[in-house]
Amino acid sequence: MRLIRLLKYDLAREVKAWVGEGIITSEQAASICSRHGVNYYDQSRRSLGYSVLVGLGCLFIGLAVITLIGANWDQIPRAARMSGLIALTLGANFLGLRNFRLERTSAAVAWFFLGSLLYGASIMLIAQIYHIDEHYPDGIFWWAMGVLPIALLLESTLNMILALCLGYIWFFVESSLGLYPAMFPVFLAAAFWHLARNKQSNIVFLLLVSGLGVWAEFTLAWFMAPVHGFTAGNENVALCIGLFLTLHGFSRWLSQREENALADYGLLLGLWVQRFALITLFVLSFKDPWISMLKAGWKMPAFSAALSLVLSFLALWLVYKAKESLASTSVFVALFLSGLTALVLVQSREYAQAFQFADNIVLVATGLWLTVLGIQRSISHYFYLGVFTILATGLLRYIDFVGDYIGTAILFGIQAAILLAAARYWKFHSARAEVAS
Repeated sequence: MRLIRLLKYDLAREVKAWVGEGIITSEQAASICSRHGVNYYDQSRRSLGYSVLVGLGCLFIGLAVITLIGANWDQIPRAARMSGLIALTLGANFLGLRNFRLERTSAAVAWFFLGSLLYGASIMLIAQIYHIDEHYPDGIFWWAMGVLPIALLLESTLNMILALCLGYIWFFVESSLGLYPAMFPVFLAAAFWHLARNKQSNIVFLLLVSGLGVWAEFTLAWFMAPVHGFTAGNENVALCIGLFLTLHGFSRWLSQREENALADYGLLLGLWVQRFALITLFVLSFKDPWISMLKAGWKMPAFSAALSLVLSFLALWLVYKAKESLASTSVFVALFLSGLTALVLVQSREYAQAFQFADNIVLVATGLWLTVLGIQRSISHYFYLGVFTILATGLLRYIDFVGDYIGTAILFGIQAAILLAAARYWKFHSARAEVAS
């Protein structure tokens, strides 16, 4: 599993240059590209940079129109405002439909994207014209629902991202008012359908996965809290870590699929789970979060324990089905379950520093494991991420002393020994690889 899978289109362009320089044959180039799911003989796919520029261009056109209208809003007669907004929205969508009939797909997507922006502006401005004082998140919801059919019918990733972003905004606005956003799964289902239609998009995939996590966390908080709203408790922390473990196992399983799109998603998911897991460990490396958790207590300890066990065994099962080593996953599952058990049994805030110290040990050990893994598999990302984890832990402990100066000095000494040992191991591993070759 190499990170080059995420750069496969750049690889295809580089391979084409190698053929031009006579380094490899076109047949070899086609074989390399085929391994990563790219057709060497058909590289008509526009770059991500092109799509981003087109999308941003349409976005700023829409913002310019909205700003121009807003600057002269009071001077425009009400009828002119209404008819102008409708005309702009219909005009943009008409041009999108016209280009779609002419099979100019890219132009059609751009016009429909602009029409979607104008549609949202029309909802908000018309509500202002007629002083409609209703539940204002509904405006965002119907804007998102208006964009969604266009995204699905056109199979447009750009419009799907817009619909999902609007869905996220509606979710957080609705939940902030103490209401349950029951229609949010509709947006997640649309994202899944878009991906299932072989419209590969890393952004849509990440929005889908993160949306499932956010929705699960909010649902738990909703049924757990006496006052409805997104008030996180210890149960949410346990669910978050359990979801990280499950997604880690799911990423390992996806990365072993024969379909190139699924393998790409698996690698991408693994990278982001790894990064967010490290962020979580860094947050828990301070004493205050542990004090807050020990002070808050548990509202549903039995449910959290059962759910954590299910998610942990699901993570192990997914890694097993992927036919990969269970060692690292088993270690993190054991740490999670033992830490959760200790947190449930211990009720005194006096133990906050002990939990903090244990988290810092796990952080340093994780950094060492990533460093060694990067050396063994020749993956620079893992190596540098491991070194960064070790150094960042030392820097944070310098700012926020663990115990006292002596404890900090000991931690720095341990980190220095780890880095020097990693350097020596790298030298030994490189020398053995040279002998073997």
